[in-house]
Amino acid sequence: MTTPRSTGLPPGPYWMVDDEPELVSATVGMLSSVLGPAQVRGSTDPREVAGWIERERPTVLITDVRMPHLNGLELVTKLHEKWGPVPVVVMTAFPTAQVDQEARAGRFAYLPKPFSFQTLKQTLSRVCAQPAPSAFSGAIAVSMLGEVVQLYGLANRTGTLRVEAPSGSGLIGFDSGRVVDARTNGRVGVAAFNEILSWTSGSFNWAAIAPPDQTITQGLSELLLEAYRLRDEREAGLDTTDDGLDAFSELELEAAELHQSLPAMGNNVIDNLSRLERAEGFLGAALFDIDANVCLAAVDRHPSTRVEASAVGHADLVLAKRRTIANLKLDDQLEDIVISLGREYHLLRLCKRQPHLFFFLTLDRTRANLAMARYLLSDVEKDIVV
Repeated sequence: MTTPRSTGLPPGPYWMVDDEPELVSATVGMLSSVLGPAQVRGSTDPREVAGWIERERPTVLITDVRMPHLNGLELVTKLHEKWGPVPVVVMTAFPTAQVDQEARAGRFAYLPKPFSFQTLKQTLSRVCAQPAPSAFSGAIAVSMLGEVVQLYGLANRTGTLRVEAPSGSGLIGFDSGRVVDARTNGRVGVAAFNEILSWTSGSFNWAAIAPPDQTITQGLSELLLEAYRLRDEREAGLDTTDDGLDAFSELELEAAELHQSLPAMGNNVIDNLSRLERAEGFLGAALFDIDANVCLAAVDRHPSTRVEASAVGHADLVLAKRRTIANLKLDDQLEDIVISLGREYHLLRLCKRQPHLFFFLTLDRTRANLAMARYLLSDVEKDIVV
Protein backbone atom coordinates (compact mmCIF):
# COMPACT_ATOMS: atom_id res chain seq x y z
CA MET A 1 0.00 0.00 0.00
CA THR A 2 1.39 3.44 -0.92
CA THR A 3 0.86 6.68 0.90
CA PRO A 4 -1.11 9.40 -0.89
CA ARG A 5 1.24 11.99 -2.39
CA SER A 6 -0.71 14.85 -0.85
CA THR A 7 0.61 13.97 2.63
CA GLY A 8 4.23 14.59 1.68
CA LEU A 9 5.21 11.63 3.89
CA PRO A 10 6.80 8.30 2.90
CA PRO A 11 4.89 5.04 3.43
CA GLY A 12 4.64 3.63 6.96
CA PRO A 13 4.62 2.04 9.38
CA TYR A 14 4.57 4.99 11.79
CA TRP A 15 4.71 3.96 15.45
CA MET A 16 3.62 6.04 18.42
CA VAL A 17 4.09 5.17 22.10
CA ASP A 18 3.07 7.09 25.22
CA ASP A 19 1.66 5.96 28.56
CA GLU A 20 -1.31 8.34 28.22
CA PRO A 21 -4.15 6.57 26.31
CA GLU A 22 -5.86 9.85 25.33
CA LEU A 23 -2.76 11.18 23.57
CA VAL A 24 -2.08 7.89 21.79
CA SER A 25 -5.69 7.67 20.60
CA ALA A 26 -5.77 11.29 19.40
CA THR A 27 -2.41 11.12 17.60
CA VAL A 28 -2.99 7.75 15.95
CA GLY A 29 -6.44 8.90 14.85
CA MET A 30 -5.08 12.08 13.27
CA LEU A 31 -2.30 10.25 11.41
CA SER A 32 -4.60 7.44 10.28
CA SER A 33 -6.98 9.97 8.73
CA VAL A 34 -4.32 11.00 6.19
CA LEU A 35 -2.03 7.97 5.98
CA GLY A 36 -4.58 5.20 6.35
CA PRO A 37 -5.13 2.93 9.39
CA ALA A 38 -2.74 0.26 8.09
CA GLN A 39 0.16 2.73 8.12
CA VAL A 40 -0.11 3.79 11.79
CA ARG A 41 0.21 1.84 15.02
CA GLY A 42 0.01 3.08 18.61
CA SER A 43 0.59 1.65 22.07
CA THR A 44 0.61 2.75 25.71
CA ASP A 45 3.14 0.05 26.66
CA PRO A 46 6.76 0.52 25.52
CA ARG A 47 7.38 -3.20 26.09
CA GLU A 48 4.93 -3.94 23.28
CA VAL A 49 6.76 -1.53 20.98
CA ALA A 50 10.07 -3.20 21.89
CA GLY A 51 8.52 -6.41 20.53
CA TRP A 52 7.56 -4.65 17.29
CA ILE A 53 11.15 -3.45 16.93
CA GLU A 54 12.41 -7.04 17.00
CA ARG A 55 10.17 -7.96 14.06
CA GLU A 56 9.92 -4.88 11.85
CA ARG A 57 11.60 -1.57 10.97
CA PRO A 58 9.34 1.49 11.34
CA THR A 59 9.48 4.53 9.09
CA VAL A 60 9.42 6.77 12.17
CA LEU A 61 9.16 6.17 15.92
CA ILE A 62 7.19 8.81 17.87
CA THR A 63 7.87 8.32 21.57
CA ASP A 64 7.54 9.88 24.99
CA VAL A 65 10.58 9.81 27.28
CA ARG A 66 9.20 9.16 30.76
CA MET A 67 7.25 5.91 30.70
CA PRO A 68 6.99 2.90 33.03
CA HIS A 69 8.87 -0.35 32.31
CA LEU A 70 10.98 1.14 29.48
CA ASN A 71 11.76 4.82 28.98
CA GLY A 72 12.08 6.49 25.61
CA LEU A 73 15.88 6.52 25.76
CA GLU A 74 15.99 2.74 26.17
CA LEU A 75 13.46 2.28 23.38
CA VAL A 76 15.43 4.46 20.93
CA THR A 77 18.61 2.57 21.85
CA LYS A 78 16.93 -0.76 21.03
CA LEU A 79 15.62 0.66 17.76
CA HIS A 80 19.00 1.93 16.56
CA GLU A 81 20.87 -1.17 17.69
CA LYS A 82 18.50 -3.28 15.60
CA TRP A 83 17.84 -1.10 12.54
CA GLY A 84 20.37 1.74 12.48
CA PRO A 85 19.46 5.46 12.23
CA VAL A 86 15.65 5.26 12.05
CA PRO A 87 14.05 8.74 12.34
CA VAL A 88 12.76 9.52 15.84
CA VAL A 89 10.37 12.18 17.16
CA VAL A 90 10.61 12.64 20.93
CA MET A 91 7.53 14.17 22.55
CA THR A 92 8.21 16.32 25.59
CA ALA A 93 6.35 18.68 27.88
CA PHE A 94 9.56 20.69 28.32
CA PRO A 95 10.49 23.74 26.22
CA THR A 96 13.01 22.15 23.84
CA ALA A 97 11.42 23.34 20.58
CA GLN A 98 13.70 26.38 20.32
CA VAL A 99 16.72 24.21 21.07
CA ASP A 100 15.65 21.77 18.37
CA GLN A 101 15.25 24.60 15.86
CA GLU A 102 18.67 26.03 16.69
CA ALA A 103 20.25 22.58 16.44
CA ARG A 104 18.81 21.99 12.97
CA ALA A 105 18.74 18.35 14.05
CA GLY A 106 18.79 15.59 11.46
CA ARG A 107 16.75 12.47 12.10
CA PHE A 108 15.96 13.52 15.68
CA ALA A 109 13.26 16.03 16.56
CA TYR A 110 11.78 17.17 19.86
CA LEU A 111 8.06 17.93 19.75
CA PRO A 112 6.63 20.00 22.63
CA LYS A 113 3.29 18.92 24.13
CA PRO A 114 0.62 19.79 23.35
CA PHE A 115 1.16 19.94 19.58
CA SER A 116 -1.10 20.60 16.63
CA PHE A 117 -1.54 18.05 13.86
CA GLN A 118 0.06 20.46 11.39
CA THR A 119 3.16 20.72 13.59
CA LEU A 120 3.35 16.94 13.85
CA LYS A 121 3.13 16.53 10.06
CA GLN A 122 5.82 19.16 9.48
CA THR A 123 8.10 17.47 12.01
CA LEU A 124 7.61 14.05 10.43
CA SER A 125 8.32 15.47 6.97
CA ARG A 126 11.53 17.05 8.21
CA VAL A 127 13.00 14.00 9.94
CA CYS A 128 12.06 11.71 7.04
CA ALA A 129 13.73 14.01 4.51
CA GLN A 130 17.10 14.11 6.33
CA PRO A 131 19.97 11.79 5.33
CA ALA A 132 21.15 9.20 7.83
CA PRO A 133 23.53 10.71 10.40
CA SER A 134 27.10 9.44 10.56
CA ALA A 135 28.99 12.08 12.56
CA PHE A 136 28.83 10.38 15.98
CA SER A 137 28.74 6.68 16.81
CA GLY A 138 27.25 5.22 19.96
CA ALA A 139 24.19 3.39 21.24
CA ILE A 140 22.06 5.97 19.42
CA ALA A 141 22.68 7.15 15.85
CA VAL A 142 22.96 10.95 15.80
CA SER A 143 24.49 13.71 13.70
CA MET A 144 25.02 16.09 16.65
CA LEU A 145 25.94 15.57 20.29
CA GLY A 146 23.19 17.98 21.34
CA GLU A 147 20.60 15.39 20.35
CA VAL A 148 22.05 12.87 22.80
CA VAL A 149 22.46 15.45 25.57
CA GLN A 150 18.78 16.44 25.25
CA LEU A 151 17.62 12.84 25.33
CA TYR A 152 19.60 11.94 28.46
CA GLY A 153 18.31 15.13 30.05
CA LEU A 154 14.68 14.39 29.26
CA ALA A 155 15.13 10.83 30.56
CA ASN A 156 16.17 12.23 33.97
CA ARG A 157 19.38 10.19 33.93
CA THR A 158 22.22 10.45 36.44
CA GLY A 159 25.65 9.53 35.16
CA THR A 160 28.43 10.58 32.81
CA LEU A 161 28.54 10.87 29.03
CA ARG A 162 32.08 10.22 27.78
CA VAL A 163 32.88 11.66 24.36
CA GLU A 164 35.90 10.76 22.21
CA ALA A 165 36.71 12.98 19.24
CA PRO A 166 39.72 13.89 17.09
CA SER A 167 39.97 17.11 19.12
CA GLY A 168 40.24 15.23 22.42
CA SER A 169 38.09 13.51 25.01
CA GLY A 170 35.46 15.03 27.27
CA LEU A 171 33.02 14.25 30.06
CA ILE A 172 29.50 15.63 30.57
CA GLY A 173 27.96 14.87 33.97
CA PHE A 174 24.22 14.57 34.59
CA ASP A 175 22.27 14.68 37.85
CA SER A 176 18.59 13.70 37.46
CA GLY A 177 18.58 15.03 33.90
CA ARG A 178 20.42 18.28 34.67
CA VAL A 179 23.87 18.89 33.19
CA VAL A 180 25.94 19.78 36.27
CA ASP A 181 29.52 19.16 35.17
CA ALA A 182 31.73 19.15 32.06
CA ARG A 183 35.47 18.61 31.63
CA THR A 184 37.83 18.53 28.66
CA ASN A 185 41.35 19.57 27.68
CA GLY A 186 42.01 21.38 30.98
CA ARG A 187 38.67 23.20 30.98
CA VAL A 188 35.74 22.71 33.33
CA GLY A 189 32.15 23.91 33.54
CA VAL A 190 30.39 25.87 30.81
CA ALA A 191 33.55 26.43 28.75
CA ALA A 192 34.18 22.68 28.65
CA PHE A 193 30.56 21.96 27.72
CA ASN A 194 30.72 24.47 24.84
CA GLU A 195 33.96 22.96 23.55
CA ILE A 196 32.59 19.41 23.62
CA LEU A 197 29.40 20.47 21.83
CA SER A 198 31.51 22.08 19.08
CA TRP A 199 33.01 18.73 18.06
CA THR A 200 31.61 17.50 14.76
CA SER A 201 32.53 13.80 14.86
CA GLY A 202 33.56 11.06 17.24
CA SER A 203 32.02 8.47 19.53
CA PHE A 204 30.27 8.46 22.88
CA ASN A 205 29.27 6.06 25.64
CA TRP A 206 27.31 6.28 28.87
CA ALA A 207 28.40 5.27 32.36
CA ALA A 208 26.14 5.26 35.43
CA ILE A 209 28.78 7.15 37.43
CA ALA A 210 27.66 10.35 39.17
CA PRO A 211 29.70 13.48 38.36
CA PRO A 212 32.29 14.36 41.05
CA ASP A 213 31.40 18.05 41.38
CA GLN A 214 28.87 20.66 40.26
CA THR A 215 30.52 23.13 37.89
CA ILE A 216 27.39 24.17 35.93
CA THR A 217 24.19 25.81 37.20
CA GLN A 218 22.47 26.85 33.96
CA GLY A 219 19.43 25.00 32.66
CA LEU A 220 19.82 22.51 29.80
CA SER A 221 17.98 24.62 27.20
CA GLU A 222 20.10 27.67 28.03
CA LEU A 223 23.31 25.62 27.80
CA LEU A 224 22.44 24.11 24.44
CA LEU A 225 21.30 27.38 22.88
CA GLU A 226 24.54 29.08 23.93
CA ALA A 227 26.63 26.16 22.64
CA TYR A 228 24.87 26.29 19.26
CA ARG A 229 25.35 30.07 19.08
CA LEU A 230 29.08 29.72 19.69
CA ARG A 231 29.33 26.92 17.14
CA ASP A 232 27.65 29.08 14.50
CA GLU A 233 30.00 31.97 15.28
CA ARG A 234 33.03 29.69 14.93
CA GLU A 235 31.76 28.49 11.56
CA ALA A 236 31.38 32.13 10.54
CA GLY A 237 35.00 32.81 11.54
CA LEU A 238 34.18 34.98 14.57
CA ASP A 239 36.27 35.04 17.77
CA THR A 240 34.42 33.22 20.55
CA THR A 241 37.23 32.97 23.11
CA ASP A 242 36.15 33.68 26.69
CA ASP A 243 38.75 32.64 29.20
CA GLY A 244 36.50 33.91 31.98
CA LEU A 245 34.38 30.79 31.55
CA ASP A 246 37.27 28.38 32.14
CA ALA A 247 36.88 28.32 35.92
CA PHE A 248 33.86 27.96 38.10
CA SER A 249 33.94 31.15 40.15
CA GLU A 250 33.28 31.42 43.88
CA LEU A 251 30.41 33.77 43.10
CA GLU A 252 28.72 31.10 40.96
CA LEU A 253 29.22 28.52 43.70
CA GLU A 254 27.67 30.82 46.29
CA ALA A 255 24.72 31.50 43.98
CA ALA A 256 24.21 27.78 43.39
CA GLU A 257 24.31 27.03 47.12
CA LEU A 258 21.86 29.86 47.85
CA HIS A 259 19.51 28.66 45.13
CA GLN A 260 19.56 25.10 46.50
CA SER A 261 18.79 26.35 50.01
CA LEU A 262 15.62 28.21 48.95
CA PRO A 263 12.21 26.51 49.18
CA ALA A 264 11.45 24.74 45.89
CA MET A 265 7.68 25.02 45.97
CA GLY A 266 7.13 28.51 44.54
CA ASN A 267 9.22 28.20 41.42
CA ASN A 268 8.21 24.62 40.79
CA VAL A 269 4.49 25.38 40.97
CA ILE A 270 4.67 28.52 38.82
CA ASP A 271 6.99 26.87 36.26
CA ASN A 272 4.70 23.88 35.89
CA LEU A 273 1.53 25.99 35.70
CA SER A 274 3.23 28.09 33.02
CA ARG A 275 3.67 24.95 30.92
CA LEU A 276 -0.14 24.86 30.62
CA GLU A 277 0.01 28.11 28.63
CA ARG A 278 1.01 26.00 25.63
CA ALA A 279 -2.45 24.40 25.56
CA GLU A 280 -4.43 25.59 22.55
CA GLY A 281 -7.03 28.14 23.63
CA PHE A 282 -5.38 28.71 27.04
CA LEU A 283 -7.09 31.34 29.19
CA GLY A 284 -5.85 30.58 32.70
CA ALA A 285 -4.76 27.93 35.20
CA ALA A 286 -4.48 27.55 38.97
CA LEU A 287 -3.47 25.07 41.67
CA PHE A 288 -5.90 24.96 44.60
CA ASP A 289 -5.54 23.45 48.10
CA ILE A 290 -8.96 22.18 49.24
CA ASP A 291 -7.96 21.58 52.86
CA ALA A 292 -6.55 25.08 53.32
CA ASN A 293 -9.20 26.62 51.03
CA VAL A 294 -6.53 28.68 49.27
CA CYS A 295 -5.27 29.13 45.73
CA LEU A 296 -1.54 28.30 45.82
CA ALA A 297 -0.69 29.82 42.44
CA ALA A 298 -2.36 31.04 39.26
CA VAL A 299 -1.44 32.15 35.74
CA ASP A 300 -3.75 33.81 33.22
CA ARG A 301 -3.73 35.62 29.89
CA HIS A 302 -5.90 38.49 31.12
CA PRO A 303 -7.00 39.68 34.58
CA SER A 304 -10.65 39.47 33.51
CA THR A 305 -10.31 35.66 33.46
CA ARG A 306 -10.53 35.69 37.29
CA VAL A 307 -8.80 32.34 37.57
CA GLU A 308 -8.39 32.37 41.35
CA ALA A 309 -12.06 33.16 41.97
CA SER A 310 -13.12 30.40 39.58
CA ALA A 311 -10.85 27.88 41.33
CA VAL A 312 -12.44 28.70 44.69
CA GLY A 313 -15.91 28.03 43.29
CA HIS A 314 -14.86 24.75 41.71
CA ALA A 315 -13.52 23.45 45.05
CA ASP A 316 -17.14 23.00 46.17
CA LEU A 317 -17.84 21.00 43.01
CA VAL A 318 -14.89 18.67 43.67
CA LEU A 319 -16.02 18.08 47.27
CA ALA A 320 -19.61 17.42 46.15
CA LYS A 321 -18.46 14.89 43.55
CA ARG A 322 -16.34 13.09 46.11
CA ARG A 323 -19.31 12.89 48.49
CA THR A 324 -21.43 11.43 45.70
CA ILE A 325 -18.80 8.74 44.99
CA ALA A 326 -18.64 7.90 48.70
CA ASN A 327 -22.45 7.81 49.10
CA LEU A 328 -22.82 5.49 46.12
CA LYS A 329 -20.04 3.28 47.57
CA LEU A 330 -18.20 3.32 44.24
CA ASP A 331 -14.85 1.54 44.40
CA ASP A 332 -13.14 4.25 42.37
CA GLN A 333 -11.33 7.59 42.58
CA LEU A 334 -12.11 10.97 41.04
CA GLU A 335 -9.48 11.78 38.39
CA ASP A 336 -10.73 14.80 36.49
CA ILE A 337 -13.87 16.77 35.64
CA VAL A 338 -14.60 18.45 32.30
CA ILE A 339 -17.20 21.24 32.25
CA SER A 340 -18.53 22.56 28.93
CA LEU A 341 -19.76 26.16 28.84
CA GLY A 342 -20.94 28.12 25.83
CA ARG A 343 -17.57 29.79 25.25
CA GLU A 344 -15.17 27.93 27.55
CA TYR A 345 -14.06 24.53 28.76
CA HIS A 346 -13.16 24.13 32.46
CA LEU A 347 -10.92 21.20 33.37
CA LEU A 348 -10.34 20.08 36.97
CA ARG A 349 -7.52 17.60 37.57
CA LEU A 350 -6.96 15.98 40.99
CA CYS A 351 -3.39 15.40 42.22
CA LYS A 352 -2.95 11.65 42.70
CA ARG A 353 -0.07 12.00 45.16
CA GLN A 354 -1.73 14.85 47.09
CA PRO A 355 -5.52 14.45 46.76
CA HIS A 356 -6.20 17.69 48.64
CA LEU A 357 -4.85 19.58 45.60
CA PHE A 358 -6.47 20.09 42.21
CA PHE A 359 -5.57 21.89 39.00
CA PHE A 360 -8.01 24.24 37.32
CA LEU A 361 -7.55 24.95 33.60
CA THR A 362 -9.85 27.15 31.52
CA LEU A 363 -9.78 27.15 27.70
CA ASP A 364 -11.38 29.03 24.83
CA ARG A 365 -13.85 26.47 23.48
CA THR A 366 -13.43 27.60 19.84
CA ARG A 367 -9.70 26.84 19.85
CA ALA A 368 -9.25 24.14 22.49
CA ASN A 369 -8.03 20.58 21.91
CA LEU A 370 -9.46 18.72 24.89
CA ALA A 371 -7.48 15.51 24.40
CA MET A 372 -4.18 17.38 24.30
CA ALA A 373 -5.16 19.62 27.21
CA ARG A 374 -6.06 16.64 29.40
CA TYR A 375 -2.77 15.00 28.52
CA LEU A 376 -0.77 18.12 29.34
CA LEU A 377 -2.59 18.47 32.67
CA SER A 378 -1.76 14.88 33.63
CA ASP A 379 1.89 15.43 32.66
CA VAL A 380 2.16 18.62 34.73
CA GLU A 381 0.50 16.87 37.68
CA LYS A 382 3.32 14.26 37.68
CA ASP A 383 6.02 16.93 38.02
CA ILE A 384 4.45 19.28 40.56
CA VAL A 385 6.20 19.57 43.94
CA VAL A 386 4.43 21.29 46.85
